[in-house]
Amino acid sequence: MLKVSGLFVLCGLLASSSAQEVLSQITNALTQELLSEGFLPSLQTIELQSSLKNVFSRTTDLLDISRDSNFRIQLRDPELLQVSLQDSHNNEADLLVALLFSIQVKFPALNSLLFQVRTNMKVQLHLEKDVDGRYLLAFGHCRLVPESVWIEPRSLNTRISNFVVGNVEKILKNLIINNLGANVCPLINSWLYNLNPQVANELINQKS
Repeated sequence: MLKVSGLFVLCGLLASSSAQEVLSQITNALTQELLSEGFLPSLQTIELQSSLKNVFSRTTDLLDISRDSNFRIQLRDPELLQVSLQDSHNNEADLLVALLFSIQVKFPALNSLLFQVRTNMKVQLHLEKDVDGRYLLAFGHCRLVPESVWIEPRSLNTRISNFVVGNVEKILKNLIINNLGANVCPLINSWLYNLNPQVANELINQKS
């Protein structure tokens, strides 16, 4: 948790008359902080091989390749589309991080398949008081928003049927929904925990 002195901007800011202007300043600051922490390069280090290899091994019969063949799977070209705050209730807010990236799958003896993926991560933020009466910014549940997941094949291989591509896409989407959040949330939580105190103070000053 991040220690702050004073009432944090979440305690009513989102309902204030100048909310849009202030929120723009906040989200810009948060976005720059996230980018400066190397968040996007960190996404490319997420280990997907073991989980997603099982997905494509199910289609080996249709692809006419051996089940023992090696697949190479890589998360590529991550982009930060948007960082935003949404009012929740009481002294809480939801931080949304919208991401865009590609997943490349290299099949043995075949050209690659490339899928573009877009999704939102959501983190609950709220205030707590320590024993000295100081406010702490606490991070609640972090998760990938299932309904935000969008996936589309970007490069089609003529040696792979549309039927196979469609099934791979569905299975891949389910794996992203069920598994990716567990890898991305620690990166987001680490960034929030180490949030620049200057940024936090700027957020506090917006309320004072």
